[in-house]
Amino acid sequence: MSLPSDDPRPPYLLAADKLRAEITGGHLEPGARLPSSRELKDTLGIANATVHAALRVLRDEGLIYSVHGRGNYVSDPKQQPAVDPISELADEFTGEFKIGYTPPTWYTAYKQSVESDSATASPRGEGSAAQTASLTDILLSVREQLRQVTGQVGELKQQVAGLESKVARLENPDAS
Repeated sequence: MSLPSDDPRPPYLLAADKLRAEITGGHLEPGARLPSSRELKDTLGIANATVHAALRVLRDEGLIYSVHGRGNYVSDPKQQPAVDPISELADEFTGEFKIGYTPPTWYTAYKQSVESDSATASPRGEGSAAQTASLTDILLSVREQLRQVTGQVGELKQQVAGLESKVARLENPDAS
């Protein structure tokens, strides 16, 4: 069981796909213990960190679970909740759910650049000059926002120091 060398995806995703196929294909039944990390590393010809990343993907998908010191096991789909608890809570709301959040400008700019460049993107994922320019704009925007936040933090520290001195004077009026 080795990984294909002609697939451009990262090795951890290829390993996760290989293990997923074993699980969904019925070769590994619910409750079955997966091979150890060392065995997977040797069998798949990948690094130990890559094995752990692949297992994390499968764990996040709910296909496997880990028992500390014992190993990784195939999850039983019958024991998983039929309804996603987040979806169940969302169904209780009527109308539009608003949280009063405005995304930062760098995120908005990035999202717009991705949407506008998606039609011109090359199949190999190579960036265009427009994408590079938009990333530069995003980085400049992030830098400016960091400067603003740093200034605001400094102002808040000064205000807190002023309030602390006022509180100290109120608590101990004879000290002044």
